[in-house]
Amino acid sequence: MKTLIKLTAAFTVVLILVVAAFGMGVWFERTVLAHPEVPSGGDATNTADLESAVSEVAGIIEREALVPSSETSMTTGAIWGILGSLEDSHAVYFDARHYDYFNQENDGIFYGIGVTISNDGNDLVVTSVFEGTPAEAEGLKADDVIVEIDGEIRERWDVEEAVLLIRGEEGTQVTLGIRRNGEEDLREFTITRAKIDVPNIESEMLEGDIGYIRLYQFTDPAVGEVREALDELAGKGAKGFVLDLRDNPGGLLDSAIDVTSLFVADGVIVRVEDREGTVEEYRATGEIATDAPLVVLINGNSASASEILGGAVQDYGRAVLVGERSFGKGSVQQIEPLSFGGAIKLTIAHYVTPKNRVIDRVGLAPDVVVEMAPELQRDHETDTQLERAIAELEKQL
Repeated sequence: MKTLIKLTAAFTVVLILVVAAFGMGVWFERTVLAHPEVPSGGDATNTADLESAVSEVAGIIEREALVPSSETSMTTGAIWGILGSLEDSHAVYFDARHYDYFNQENDGIFYGIGVTISNDGNDLVVTSVFEGTPAEAEGLKADDVIVEIDGEIRERWDVEEAVLLIRGEEGTQVTLGIRRNGEEDLREFTITRAKIDVPNIESEMLEGDIGYIRLYQFTDPAVGEVREALDELAGKGAKGFVLDLRDNPGGLLDSAIDVTSLFVADGVIVRVEDREGTVEEYRATGEIATDAPLVVLINGNSASASEILGGAVQDYGRAVLVGERSFGKGSVQQIEPLSFGGAIKLTIAHYVTPKNRVIDRVGLAPDVVVEMAPELQRDHETDTQLERAIAELEKQL
């Protein structure tokens, strides 16, 4: 059982690589199998227990339907129906295969084609293509619009849904219909999936004795990766750090606590309240790695675990937040494995910052607001948010 705090429903430069942030996520709301909309009202089963009602409907389908459902599809549909009754936008069913993807991602292992994607209105857009990946080899480019996946076209592809269809086992293929530069005719790309060796972290020394670290997700290995980067940069003379959490959709709760504790020596990192009103405080681990000046970069795609870290360092005055208001996902999900394979994810609690600030649907307001088009992140020379972060850090050095 794992506790998750990750945006899985709205946006993002998700490492669908297709590496995606599924859901840790992650990063997703639908399985490959479609599920029906479930009415929120009605009294069809008020006088029948759940098992009897499901059995009755299954029997009618088996006897009368022109094309009867398979047991697998009926089971999936029934689970989705129950989850739909929660009115929980983060509830999701993982079949065994996608639950395996989920666990791989938390372990830092990804299989896919090697791109990041995001929604731009109704369009599903390739945000970036990683070097040395199948996507690059076949000629996919940033700003390509994914219209068709294995022959299927939607009026609007959700990121999470696309992730489920594009990811797959190593050696298998996916065919994408791409609209490029507004062209009317689609270009077809058949891409063979592979293991994608893309680090979850990037680090480098910047001018002025500043260490730069970008974290893409709060996975199990994240705390070790960030600590190693901090030590390496300090060894090169870094006197202050920029931690870049832009487009980081979140991840595991424990990872959020551990990474935040690298910068906060003591105190509450986050408070989590369950449905009974019971509040659990998660405190710093005491494993601090640096007390050097810190600036944290955030934007509208920084969510969940990113907001826990950002909220804590802001509440304690430990760091200056630079960029744009964060997404605002202040809920906690839990993964429950199922006896017959797969798992379900559902919301079990919400959280607040150390100073009891509510994050959900509010987000974090940066200390220094710098609005910027996302594509400008691709080059430090055009990245005005990073430029301002460096300037703020230099004030403290």
